[in-house]
Amino acid sequence: MDLNPYLIALIVILAWTGLVYGLKRKGILEKAGLTNWGPFIMWRTERGKVFIDRVASAKRFWGTYAAIAKIICLLTMIFIMGLLIWEATLVTSIPAESAPSPEMILGIPGINPLIPVWYGILGLVVAIVVHEIAHGILTRVGDLKLKSLGLLFFIFPMGAFAEPDDDELNKTEKKKRMNVFAVGPATNIILAIFCAFLFSSVLLSTASPIRDGPVVVTVADGSPAYHGDLEFGSQIIEIGGIRVLTPSDLENIDAPEPGTLVTVDYYLSGDERSEQLYSGVAITSVSKGLPAYDAGIRTGMILASINDTTIYNSEDFTEVMGLTHPEQTVNVTVLSWDDDSQSYLHVGTITQVTLTSRNQYMMELGSDPGDEPDKGFLGINSAYLGVGTNTPEALLTAIRNPFEGADSASDLFRGFIIYIALPFRGLAPVQSPISDLFQVTGMMSAIPVDIFWIVANSFYWIFWINLMVGLTNVLPAVPLDGGYLFRDGIDTIVRKIRRNSSQEDIERYVGSITLALAMVVLFLIIWQLIGPRLF
Repeated sequence: MDLNPYLIALIVILAWTGLVYGLKRKGILEKAGLTNWGPFIMWRTERGKVFIDRVASAKRFWGTYAAIAKIICLLTMIFIMGLLIWEATLVTSIPAESAPSPEMILGIPGINPLIPVWYGILGLVVAIVVHEIAHGILTRVGDLKLKSLGLLFFIFPMGAFAEPDDDELNKTEKKKRMNVFAVGPATNIILAIFCAFLFSSVLLSTASPIRDGPVVVTVADGSPAYHGDLEFGSQIIEIGGIRVLTPSDLENIDAPEPGTLVTVDYYLSGDERSEQLYSGVAITSVSKGLPAYDAGIRTGMILASINDTTIYNSEDFTEVMGLTHPEQTVNVTVLSWDDDSQSYLHVGTITQVTLTSRNQYMMELGSDPGDEPDKGFLGINSAYLGVGTNTPEALLTAIRNPFEGADSASDLFRGFIIYIALPFRGLAPVQSPISDLFQVTGMMSAIPVDIFWIVANSFYWIFWINLMVGLTNVLPAVPLDGGYLFRDGIDTIVRKIRRNSSQEDIERYVGSITLALAMVVLFLIIWQLIGPRLF
């Protein structure tokens, strides 16, 4: 029986929870020196305190480190809040089917489908261990009591924890308390940057493409490639006997009539293959509320002609649309896939397709159309065979150095988004068929290829998970570290502004502001889930 992955996960979680409470009821957890917090098992120990005390003895170093950590947390807090607000403004333009699901918001291996289980567990364990050890060290630097150290389990080990004395921490001076809260997320961020350097600048710098040729990175649903075997990671060699070296060769290829079969030769997972696909420029996406969608054009269809001009390749489509203007009515002929005959069939000429303004659409998306003459716009994206492609060199650049050529803040931000979004593009972990496109050179070539990619991917996911843990924990919402830092920071500001207020009034002001911002953070996160589904 093929059980749904979510059902399997639910069964495992319920079984684990039942086991934990069963062991607790029989007193087995207590005998083993274990306690539970819900389904989580905590193993507390006095061991390790000597190590923490020894490391914490370099108080001048850790004092400087804590000061830097607070600056990192402040800047990161501003960045992550700005990012959440920016994402909130984009929510209404995201189709419901593209909206993030709850499991995508949770960065938990085995639940988030983008996070590979074993790399994710490795990254999570490392992130929690360094986070908690940093808290523990600054607790002792501040001469505060460290009640215990321990390990946390939930089906598998989730990391370590350092447990300060909460009463003592709350009563201590603000500077010491803020130091303790700041070093956890800051250490995660610093470790993330270091692992990204090892992944990109040390390991991936030794990789190079094996051959030229456009690599398939996206396949549109219902397109010719979708109905064939041209899948993600395929490297195209020839189409209809014509050599293809770059994505631009694919855009202006001398293709046969739309809807006729053409032979595509390609590499996949290191093997050379050949496939018969239906030629044509396929619709890769259609925007709701725009002319093409209103006329019944859907993803996967092949554009056969526009105003009686046959569309053989993507360049033909660009040229034809360049001759149109807003509010012009054009005739569009499309081919639609027929399940019975397993082929593309003409569905007739779609008339009364009145084009909208391309420039106006770009401005609505926040892009500057410049001084280009306005053109007609159907509201579609398209590609020959329905595939998006890129060169192996461009893929390697995206993986190891997305900041290449960046000369502005927006370029740096774009590079950052590209780098952390590698899992969304199927480029992290780097594995077959993508890893088959590259060879390892230099001193790293002595390492077996499979081991090289395991090590490289481990560093990327330690980077990724640590960055997510760091960014999440600096959010100004209690009980996150950032929430406590924000609360203490606001307390300082309120005391300076309202010097004559009573302690009770100050606590009420600080509590209200802290709670209000926590609610804003919660809303911004939930808005990403429900917003796209409301419009």
